[in-house]
Amino acid sequence: MLLKKKDNKSINQINFMAILFAGLFAFISACLVIVNEYLEFQKEIKVIEESYIQTQKKSASDQLNLLLNITEYRFQQSQSLPKEAMYQKLKEDISALIKHRDKEQNYLFLELSSGEMLYRSSPINEEDTTKDIVVTQAYEPLGLILGSGVSTRSIEDVLAEKKKSYQDKIINFVLKIYMLTLFLYMISTIEYRYVSDIMKREIRFIVYSFKKASSSYEFIDMEKIKFTEFQEIVTHANVMIEEIKNKNSALVDLNSNLEGIVEQKTVELKRSIEFTQELLEKQDQFVKNAIHEINTPLSIILMNIDLYNLKFEKNPYLLKIEAAVKVLDNIYEDLAYVVKKDRVVYEKAMIDFSKFLTERVEYFEDVAEGNKLHISTDIVPDLFILFNETELQRICDNNLSNAIKYSYEKHPLHVKLFEDKNEVVLEVENCGEMIKAPDQLFNRYYREDEARGGFGLGLNIVKEICDTNGVSIEVLSDELKTLFRYRFVKG
Repeated sequence: MLLKKKDNKSINQINFMAILFAGLFAFISACLVIVNEYLEFQKEIKVIEESYIQTQKKSASDQLNLLLNITEYRFQQSQSLPKEAMYQKLKEDISALIKHRDKEQNYLFLELSSGEMLYRSSPINEEDTTKDIVVTQAYEPLGLILGSGVSTRSIEDVLAEKKKSYQDKIINFVLKIYMLTLFLYMISTIEYRYVSDIMKREIRFIVYSFKKASSSYEFIDMEKIKFTEFQEIVTHANVMIEEIKNKNSALVDLNSNLEGIVEQKTVELKRSIEFTQELLEKQDQFVKNAIHEINTPLSIILMNIDLYNLKFEKNPYLLKIEAAVKVLDNIYEDLAYVVKKDRVVYEKAMIDFSKFLTERVEYFEDVAEGNKLHISTDIVPDLFILFNETELQRICDNNLSNAIKYSYEKHPLHVKLFEDKNEVVLEVENCGEMIKAPDQLFNRYYREDEARGGFGLGLNIVKEICDTNGVSIEVLSDELKTLFRYRFVKG
């Protein structure tokens, strides 16, 4: 129980506990020996007492037989005398007999049948006779009760003397036992402490050697270890030190090679980063130049188509050209936004959403007409929102362009703008194939139909703008129609 009080125990603690247990064991052993001797003494006293009582009983019986013989003899010799004279003669005979005996504790007595004491060899005194051993026998011819008694008061003296002797013996025995126990305890304690000191020295040496080996990998000196168990530990420790030393050498070599490899890879990575940066800068410059170069011919084409339409009637072939050019113009605007969005801060302003959406629908009417479609609108007037015009144009143009691109021919497109509580809701609905993967629809470069062309940037741009400005998006699509719904905060 004491060893379980602490999880971590030093050798000194264990030594103290061992010595404490040894002392306790020695004390208990001595007590057991003393108790055993005491019980043996009690048995001896009992035997002495019983033997004494048996002896006294026999002595009382022998005296009674002698008194009976004397009485019988006196009765035969003195039958002619009166009883009183006969009683007197009998008393004299008993007195003469008692004088020749040396056992003062024995006595004889004569008692009449009526209970009157006639004679007693020792005078009756006030001492207690209730514990005496008394045997009696009636003698009818003389009307007497013959008795012999033995006093047991002497046994108390005998027992007291025995107890005194035992006390002296037991005290002497206890002293010897405790002296022997103390001597053995001291010898065992000294021996145990000596062994413990050797163990502690060897343990300290092993710990010191371990600490030293952790930096110098020096083996532990086996000759300084005396205990076989510690020698086994040191043997395993030296094997472990050898393995660690070898692994450390291998690790040092590996680190040396690794430093060279890392340095070489760092140089190569630096060159690769510089080359990649150069490519990105050239690519960025190329895109900017390309966008700029595309914008000029597109503007010239659209301007000439507008001039032609002002002078002449609409030409169906020219209408298709205008629709294709406006699609290209939408793609150009997406590319321009992607290039500029990280460099330009798009300031917000109050916009008449109703008027703005009407203008964008009119812009795409020629595109819809070129694809044999018609755009129907339901735009509530005078709805304002706080937004950036360029970003709002990207939302409107990409939704109108996609609705035209993915709609069946000769089916109307529906564009609605209305107010719902504190929100302005834009809905663009077309009749086309059901969207297969709505969860991927807004990913960059994703295209639902590869054959339709495009870069897959439009809806990704729309999603980024909506997320930045807190505009929620809903997409509902089935086999009959597809609806894109945007909820703007009312300005």
